[in-house]
Amino acid sequence: MKKFAALLLALAMVLTLVPMASAEEPIIVRWGTHWAAGQDPNQIDETTGKYTITDEADRQLRLAAEKAVLDKHNVKIVHVQYAQDTRSELVLSVLAGNPVCEVARMWSGSENTVLAQNILQPLDDYASIFEGADWMWPTAVFGHNYFVNANISFNQYFTLLVNLTMLEQVDALKEADGTTLYPMEMLERGEWTWSNFKAYLQKIQAHYGNEPAVEGAKVSTKMAYETDHRFASMSAMYSNGGGIYGDKGIIADSQESIDAIKFIVELREAGVMVDCGVYDDGYTPQWCECGYDFGRGNSVFAECPIWVIKGQADECAKRGESIAIMPWPAADRLVTKNADGSVTYSPEYRQVISVGDVDGVLKGISPEMTKLALESYRTYWETYYSLKAGVDSMDQYKAAVAKDEATKYGLDIFNDTYGEGVLNAFIFNSEKCVPNDVSGNLGMRDPWDRILGKGLYGVEGTPSYEVAIKANMNKFTDVVTEMEAILGSSELNDNQGPAVKASGKVVVAMNSDLSAIDWTQYFSAEDGFDGVLDPALAKYEVEGRVDVTAAGAYQAKAIFTDKAGNEGSAKVDVIVYDPANTTAPTLTVVEELPTIAMDTDASTIDWTAFIAEAKDASGLDLKANVVADMSELDTSMPETYAVTLSVTDYAGNTAEVAIEVEVVVE
Repeated sequence: MKKFAALLLALAMVLTLVPMASAEEPIIVRWGTHWAAGQDPNQIDETTGKYTITDEADRQLRLAAEKAVLDKHNVKIVHVQYAQDTRSELVLSVLAGNPVCEVARMWSGSENTVLAQNILQPLDDYASIFEGADWMWPTAVFGHNYFVNANISFNQYFTLLVNLTMLEQVDALKEADGTTLYPMEMLERGEWTWSNFKAYLQKIQAHYGNEPAVEGAKVSTKMAYETDHRFASMSAMYSNGGGIYGDKGIIADSQESIDAIKFIVELREAGVMVDCGVYDDGYTPQWCECGYDFGRGNSVFAECPIWVIKGQADECAKRGESIAIMPWPAADRLVTKNADGSVTYSPEYRQVISVGDVDGVLKGISPEMTKLALESYRTYWETYYSLKAGVDSMDQYKAAVAKDEATKYGLDIFNDTYGEGVLNAFIFNSEKCVPNDVSGNLGMRDPWDRILGKGLYGVEGTPSYEVAIKANMNKFTDVVTEMEAILGSSELNDNQGPAVKASGKVVVAMNSDLSAIDWTQYFSAEDGFDGVLDPALAKYEVEGRVDVTAAGAYQAKAIFTDKAGNEGSAKVDVIVYDPANTTAPTLTVVEELPTIAMDTDASTIDWTAFIAEAKDASGLDLKANVVADMSELDTSMPETYAVTLSVTDYAGNTAEVAIEVEVVVE
């Protein structure tokens, strides 16, 4: 609480003491986003009347950053909420000759689609703006820099955890003085390398390998290292200067990448690394299970998704165990022990980290505005992070907030024996976490995952990663060739399917002729490039989806295709009922009836919340057909009122039930 108050005081001083902005009218720079509620410090929730950014310290940081931009550049940042999906909003605005914003945020996973629309400016000419701020300048793609980044990441998507307490039980890891050799010490000495890592794991496996697995674990014995081979392999490649795609183009088939996967195979064949189960395809690891097994105490090392690290740390702490986050060890060739005893890790040695949400500048924004927008962008985020950490330079940021970040993950940084080492390893790891992996954003990660898994498990006769990757390079080169052709053109590229909407509900009697139904009246479609599409040209999938010989709830599908060949679809509900049914429907209410707040608009009451079941004799759900007789209900007075709920099935049979509804003061 004291820290929070101090931060607010510091921010207040910044806002008070900075020079007044120029009298010149500020220039508006629009920042577009799919989530303005988390970006705009001035946005207020209309329902609650409160700021949508509920973390007041974060809101104040954003206000201070905007003030710094105003003072330095005379730029006022205006946050723009996209009215529709990012991938549609951006291209439609450029197509109309009216870009929706100067700085366009793209959620992680949308970048490839947006880039392939050929609507982003290459930003190469503005590289000098980001000199000394490499973390804002992600890896170039297809020969150009199209993105800027605002995320200072501390850890990989899946990061390497180690159970330090379990290490202490392994006698083979004791040094001459009887103390345990921890990975953090090996990192400091320049011994945290592939060869030493393998030997380290072998000692651990020799100790734990004959112990039965703990309850709930996905493998049969305790393990030195449980993993998801996709993330371990990616980490290994980056720790050897490899990867899938980088500044030099496709590197999944580089010798650095191939050697890294060979090392993964070496660990697996030595019995010190294992996937904790794969799915039915025989090569896809079970999602997140390696992290959960680590939390159960079944493995000493494990890859763990960042969003569950704290939970697994807490599970370990319940047993009195401590954990650390370690960088994936470096290829031996990338570590040099100097004559003076110091250690040099090559710049090629990196930790893999996805870029996450990125920003770009749309075509149609002038060079002057582009330059101003990017300069403002750097000022904003450097101000934000510098104030957050209380530092003068971004070079100091990670070290300044490392304790808070490490504590957030549940790392034992205050341990008298190794706390300092845990923190130093965490800082070292974070410094190697420079956004660099763009393969997933460019559509290359999924095919790589499949090639890797089939090679490791020999699925479909795949002999090895090296053979498989070289035989399947077209899966990557095709992406590059197609994208380079698109980006080299002056034309926008339509890669978005039409937006299709279904309306209403189709109700037909059993044995009706479905071909007599005019399906076009239930669907509409609009395409960003082609405009409104003719429903008569759509393809309707009805046969095989709707069985008119049996009463039931079905769906019919409409598929619209635009001129570029992109498809969009929607489904409409189709109810087939028995016209010969004469049995009244079933209508029952919930055991505990909801109350109604005084002064509620009676027309807005959801009466389905009062219904446990409403079905006809064929089992068709009729909840949506329930109506209420509210002639005696007065929501302006707190009291109990009689209300009759009734429902009529599709054959005309009716049932009703009387209930007492309480209007209460809230």
